[in-house]
Amino acid sequence: MGGVDARGDAHDFPVVVIGGSAGALDPLQKIVSDLPADFGAAVFVTTHVPRDAVPALPHLLGRAGPLFATHAIDRAPIAPGRIVVAPPNRHLLLADGVMRVIDGPTENGSRPSIDVTFRSAAAAFGSLACGILVSGTLDDGVAGMIAIHEAGGTTFVQAPDDALFPEMPRHALDSGAIDRALPAHQMGRALEAWLQEFRDRPEESPPPPLDEREAGDPSVFTCPDCGGTLWEVDDEAVLRFRCRVGHAYSTESMLDSQGQALESTLWVAARALQERHDLLVRVASRAVEGSLPTVARRFEVKAREVRQHMTRLEAAIASLAEPTNSRSTEAS
Repeated sequence: MGGVDARGDAHDFPVVVIGGSAGALDPLQKIVSDLPADFGAAVFVTTHVPRDAVPALPHLLGRAGPLFATHAIDRAPIAPGRIVVAPPNRHLLLADGVMRVIDGPTENGSRPSIDVTFRSAAAAFGSLACGILVSGTLDDGVAGMIAIHEAGGTTFVQAPDDALFPEMPRHALDSGAIDRALPAHQMGRALEAWLQEFRDRPEESPPPPLDEREAGDPSVFTCPDCGGTLWEVDDEAVLRFRCRVGHAYSTESMLDSQGQALESTLWVAARALQERHDLLVRVASRAVEGSLPTVARRFEVKAREVRQHMTRLEAAIASLAEPTNSRSTEAS
């Protein structure tokens, strides 16, 4: 069995890249439990985990099925028949026959980012890549699935009604770049069928994927992380943004990051108003003690005005707040 990636390099085996966030642990365990010990593809898993998370995912996946699971090691060779997991606070990429584990700017507010891993798989393996998105929030991974699809690869998502958090699979389905939506317990068998189909099909060389550095136009928006100008990339199915530093966002992640930045700014304003209110009340109280009723009334009126501003501002903050959805897989 052989194949050619998007750059024309030869590979003797294909690669499976799996991404997820909240609620992803259960489908990941179901998928790997159904893979045989001699599975002929390399498997890479990228999930959203807190940077200080206890790195337990390889242990949990290794116990779930027959394949050996480990965290990625920078510049280690890519080999079939094992599961490699992106470590906390590091991006995982595939390039030149090895895995890369790097710091890099956050993408979609995450490091590791699913899109980073998926795009690198599309560039390094082309039609030999299979991308899978399981349970999660927002839409990290959608642009990566599009890249795999455009490179001639195969794309699966966990069926939204089977996912604990269906937002991520649903966004992927909306992109039009998904070959099949399946419940997690059917994904392992689908991968075996895909692998057999890969063995039987002729070699092909799809067109090279778009170079991200040459894409997009300057936008009117600024990066929520560093304040730099964002470049806008419109792939029809998904709108993305990237700054010169390298921070990148899908539409949902951009809205989420903007909302967090705005809420943080408003809380600073709320704290300043609270301090002003307390100072006015204190000054009014001292004026009463000093038998200065006119002065006391003036500061009491100002304090009431500030309290009204605080009430309106707190209502605005509450309207911005949404239910907290953990991106952590290992904690799910």
